[in-house]
Amino acid sequence: FRDQGIAAFKNGNYQEAAKLFKQAINANPYDPEVLIYYNNARASQNISSVSLAVVVPIDSKTNNDNAQEILRGVAQAQDQFNDNQVNDNQGSNGLLLKVVIANDSNNPEEAKQVVEEIVKDDSILGVIGHNSSDVTEAVIPAYKKAGLAIISSTATSNLLKSSVFFRVVDSDEIAGKKLAQYSNSLRFKKVVIFNNPNSAYSKSITKAFTNEFEKMGGKVLLTIDLSDEKFDPREEVITGIDEFQAEAAILFPDTEHTNSTIEIAKANKELNNNSPLGLLGGHTLYSNDTLTKGGKAVEGMILSVPWFRETSQARAFADKSGKEWGGGISWRTATSFDATQAFIQALSKDNTQDNNRANVLKKLQNVDLNNKETSGYALQFTKERERQGQSVLVEVKNGKFTMIP
Repeated sequence: FRDQGIAAFKNGNYQEAAKLFKQAINANPYDPEVLIYYNNARASQNISSVSLAVVVPIDSKTNNDNAQEILRGVAQAQDQFNDNQVNDNQGSNGLLLKVVIANDSNNPEEAKQVVEEIVKDDSILGVIGHNSSDVTEAVIPAYKKAGLAIISSTATSNLLKSSVFFRVVDSDEIAGKKLAQYSNSLRFKKVVIFNNPNSAYSKSITKAFTNEFEKMGGKVLLTIDLSDEKFDPREEVITGIDEFQAEAAILFPDTEHTNSTIEIAKANKELNNNSPLGLLGGHTLYSNDTLTKGGKAVEGMILSVPWFRETSQARAFADKSGKEWGGGISWRTATSFDATQAFIQALSKDNTQDNNRANVLKKLQNVDLNNKETSGYALQFTKERERQGQSVLVEVKNGKFTMIP
């Protein structure tokens, strides 16, 4: 049905496409792409519609999982908005939302080409993306030049700044500090950091952690490069423990080096079964991949994440979304829902001719969403276009992420 729907859509037969996509949803209710296609077909039949783009990485298994998580949040917000518009206007002429899905493969050069196409399409009034900080850093200048607003739901580097760049996810400054304070509360005084020095994310969270940790009397003994061709997890763990007497490994991989980090956890368990290094890390490690590949080796690992489904604030949204997507949802789904909601609030529903890039950009600054309109936490942007927020600490227990009270 999905492929037939795509063919009908390409031929401009939107009514038929919507019908086919609806059948595809019935066959596979947990596919966010099909839900987006269905809503695009609905919106294309409408007199008045407006477009956003979402840029995700679809290449490796890990990236593909991340992409699906992001698309779930966007699809849910689009579907909810279009349903409400149809119901409020008795099915006639309310503004409906289309979403263009683009793939940048988490690659800065590919992303630049994708952005070139997006910027050319005047109907696109805002962009949700990109997944990684490095890719986002590479494309911000093109968005700025076009005056096109971009909201990031996943890229956390403190280095990302621009008058068109908004963020609905806590920055590395917040996450790094939180992990440093927690390391201190566990009485860790000497740690080794594993990161990728070429990654904007790795660099900024390492800096935030180190500043706070050293302020509290802790010592970062060594920073080890995960991207080094000669990287050997066993050797590095032995060095950290025997030579430097480290008490914990702080894991800040970029999205491309999460597997190397899991190898560190395995070496740590194997070599020091009795008293392994404590493991703490950033949000890139929050995935089912970490749990399945890491197994027993990642038990007790502590991560800082922007949102977690078990907090009291998040529970209502988590329950609703869990039903929609057939299981527990991740922080990426929650923040991507919020990013879409922010754009929706910045659209003019009545004077649709007012919907242009400049107006959307201006209105985003004053977005004010209450906790029932988001994934659980109210959303306003600071003057720096950041979200006021706080990271949540989670621990791997019995093969699951659980909240640290």
